[in-house]
Amino acid sequence: MNDKRQYIIYEKSENNKCRYALGVKGNNPIIFLGINPSTATPDDYDQTMKKAKGFALKNNFDSWIMLNIYPQRATNPDNLDEKLNVKFHKDNIKIIKKYIKNNATVVAAWGNPINKRDYLLKCLQGIVKELKSKQIKWRCIGKLTKSGNPWHISRLGYDEKIVRFDIDDYLSKKQGYNHG
Repeated sequence: MNDKRQYIIYEKSENNKCRYALGVKGNNPIIFLGINPSTATPDDYDQTMKKAKGFALKNNFDSWIMLNIYPQRATNPDNLDEKLNVKFHKDNIKIIKKYIKNNATVVAAWGNPINKRDYLLKCLQGIVKELKSKQIKWRCIGKLTKSGNPWHISRLGYDEKIVRFDIDDYLSKKQGYNHG
């Protein structure tokens, strides 16, 4: 019998201050890009991870991976560091590049908390720049928030559809984005 632990994705920092990736390996994954991780583990999914699994299964994906714009664990984005931790960001990009392959389906799912810290948009810009060559199929779920951000998946019902998301258009509407 196969050990199901071999299919678990769980990457975190040694001190557990950061979680870089959580999910399940498969041949056809859907990848969610949230804002920052909370306390979920492979043995104890929070609402966000339960929704990721649910959206994956309801949309014919065999697996799901939760990644985040910023890897610092915080149950509330208001508790994120005031200033960017460059090491957290660099380590995060390294892990993101490990899991996002060519032609991957990536769901923008960060919600309005992207506005909580100035550095979060800069982190997203860095991630998008690093992934440019991978021909990502960017998606979001449902319509955008009133502030023009993709909804966080924990706020959505399963009746919402996964739709195309133009990441370049989104970033061009945000201040200071460089298409380079």
